[in-house]
Amino acid sequence: MNLVRQCFPRMTVYEMNERETKEIATSCTKSEEGFWHNLRKYLREYAEVTGIHGFRYVAEKRSTPEKIIWSLLLIFSLCGCIYMIAEIVYKYENSPVVVSFATEDTPLYQIPFPAVTICPEGKYSKKAFNYSDVYYRLKYQKSVDKTNLTMFHHLSLLCEETDLDVRFENVTLDNQFFKTISETKINLTDMFTVCSYNGEYQCEKLFTPVIIDEGLCYSFNIFGREDIFKDHMYNYEQYYHVPQKIADFFDMETGYKENVGVDTYPRRALMSGVGNGLTIFFKFDEEIDDPLCTGPLQGFRVLIHSPWDVPLLKTHYFRMPSNKVVAAAMEAELVQTSEDLRKFKPKKRKCYMHDERPLKYFKMYTQSNCLLECRTNHTLKKCGCVQYFMPRDNTTRICGNRFAACVLYAEHSLIKIQMEANVRGYHFCDCQPACSNLKFSIETSQDEYYEKEFLESLKRTDTGSSSTAWSLLHIYFKEEQVTTMERNELYGISDLISNFGGLLGLFTGFSLLSTFELLYFCSLRIFCNKKIYGKWSGP
Repeated sequence: MNLVRQCFPRMTVYEMNERETKEIATSCTKSEEGFWHNLRKYLREYAEVTGIHGFRYVAEKRSTPEKIIWSLLLIFSLCGCIYMIAEIVYKYENSPVVVSFATEDTPLYQIPFPAVTICPEGKYSKKAFNYSDVYYRLKYQKSVDKTNLTMFHHLSLLCEETDLDVRFENVTLDNQFFKTISETKINLTDMFTVCSYNGEYQCEKLFTPVIIDEGLCYSFNIFGREDIFKDHMYNYEQYYHVPQKIADFFDMETGYKENVGVDTYPRRALMSGVGNGLTIFFKFDEEIDDPLCTGPLQGFRVLIHSPWDVPLLKTHYFRMPSNKVVAAAMEAELVQTSEDLRKFKPKKRKCYMHDERPLKYFKMYTQSNCLLECRTNHTLKKCGCVQYFMPRDNTTRICGNRFAACVLYAEHSLIKIQMEANVRGYHFCDCQPACSNLKFSIETSQDEYYEKEFLESLKRTDTGSSSTAWSLLHIYFKEEQVTTMERNELYGISDLISNFGGLLGLFTGFSLLSTFELLYFCSLRIFCNKKIYGKWSGP
């Protein structure tokens, strides 16, 4: 009787005859003992109430062909849904960042004017040291005093390759090398006669001397050594010296600070046009040049770069030839990154924030500085010394000419290692782009420059000797606005959930309430059925 009451709790036994009671009890017993029967009944009950499309047609009592057709349709929809969800998950895992144009361009005055680094082809003044004379004295085995021999070995690191074996006698160099460079340098006033930028006209105030891969050069608007290099980095005397502190005016992540005004450092790019750019008059005297060291080229190399990058002019530059006027029209591209992207790893967002990738020698991370440091570390590992322009502390030796082959091998081997790493999908130096960056594209044009003839027509006496060449360079912006790019999330958590829900709803009709419904049928409903009806499958 208890079994009958469990099966039919609202019907009394007196309402049934004995035969019916036995039949019901027998049927109820079979149902109670048949787990699979109860499971089918429970699933059929779920299928009748669930919002998932097509599921009820598979579970209800219908013909076999109908069930097969609806089962195939459900499987097809589910597979399509899983495939598209997998595509979204793949994009979220591998390409979570999208770079797009900003809704508004950035005004030109909100970015710094680029740094301009100029290197003369002549590595030293022939008036200060006669490289050719020492070269031929050594070649013909004539005597050379120790001072001139030391200076010759130092300057030979800056010169083109020659067939003189004696160049390779020195092994490593100390900081005396930089003293030689300073004593034999071509003075700024011997190259630049007039410089002009935003009302400033003194070349000595506009340009600062730097030591780079092309020897002693001069940079305009570059960050000072206190802002580029770490404290243990060796710097000789006035090189990379800028009296202004960048922290007072500028931050690499946010740009210029509020209320700093027009007179800032790095200098602002105020307006477009030649009159608002940098203008330089060059004077080059062939008498101070030594073709044996510089080779057949004369004039200057010019590099336009970000103020926080250490310039390297052996691979990237444009030429400033003699007796020419060159106009360099620039366009800037500013790349900004949302702070929301910090939650992604640099490998996923494919860039580094400025405080995420600490460097050994540089305070601020840029891809250019990182690559230079990687090249330095690789050269030090292979040769036990570094090239004179590479960052180093006071204990690291400078590679002399005897290490020329080793330095060349280290450079080529690093290029090969980097190429192999790129092909295999990883970065050997781990030098990804900076998330926030400023790039400059340059369009140059040139024409003949008749400065000497013009001065002679005015009866001027300061035209220089017959070997003096004149040139003029204009560097300016073409537009008043800067093209601005933004890195943002391609798929955030809310986008991911929305796409999941949309696809599940499109293919199956599944929703958030469907999830709760499924959990309810798998947990609470079973417990309540057991309590009310005495069995988990219900009445």
